[in-house]
Order: sequence, then structure tokens, then C-alpha cells
Amino acid sequence: MCEDFARLFLTLGSPEEAAKKAGFPPGSALAEGLKLLESKKVRRILKTASAGSLGSVQALAGLRRLAFGRINDALKLLSDDEPQDVAALDLFNVSEIKRVKGGGMEIKFFDRLEALKRLLEITRSDSENESADRLFSALRDSASSGDD
Repeated sequence: MCEDFARLFLTLGSPEEAAKKAGFPPGSALAEGLKLLESKKVRRILKTASAGSLGSVQALAGLRRLAFGRINDALKLLSDDEPQDVAALDLFNVSEIKRVKGGGMEIKFFDRLEALKRLLEITRSDSENESADRLFSALRDSASSGDD
């Protein structure tokens, strides 16, 4: 279950949502998720999966959710006058909700293309940094082997 939680946390960026999707009951999901984040096993998995800090992992997870996330729960707001349990809805991709004068509702979503652009920039930057690190390592190795 730790592996599932860690993988879901990397994708979702939320300990509560990751715990729910990993099978914990909604009432205790936040507490269980926070407890799992403190465990050595989950920390090891997260560290292995990401070279960056936890903050950057969460930022990347957020960008992935914006770029590829579902909007089904937001659409439930439009179909019902008042949804049963608004707190249970996943509204991560929603940037703004307004009631308009005519009695309707306006929902604005975050820009998926912008999130994709940011993900691409980060991926390219990481790739360039890795290439530069490999080049410097190769130069350092060749210099040290030439000292023999």
C-alpha cells in the first residue's frame, strides 16, 4: 500500500487524495496520508522517484494535474442546483466559479496548454542539466585519469 500511496502522491500532490485513491476511508485519509509521508519507506520511494525537493515534486504534480486532470466533478456543479457533498468534489482544475445574474453559473478552468508548456520547460531544463552534469563528470574523469 505504501508504494501505491507514494505513486499517487507523486501524481496528485495531495496526501489526502493519494490516501483515498490508495484505499483508505475518506474520513481518515488525510491523517493516514500524513502518517505515510512521515514513514521511511514512503520517503525512500519519493526520494528515489524524484531527484528534486518535495516542493518541486508537488509543483510538478500540480502541473500534471492541471494538464491532464479530469473536470467531471466541476461539471456536476452545472448539472445540479446544489451538489450533495461539495467538499468531496475534485475541483483542482477550476480557477474560478461565479454565479451570473441570470441565475446560471460560470466555471473557469486553468489553462491546460500553459501547464503543458511549463512541464515541457521543466523537462527540457532537467534534461539539459543532466547532460551538463554528464559532460562535467566525463571531463573530470578524463582529467583525473590523465594524472596517472
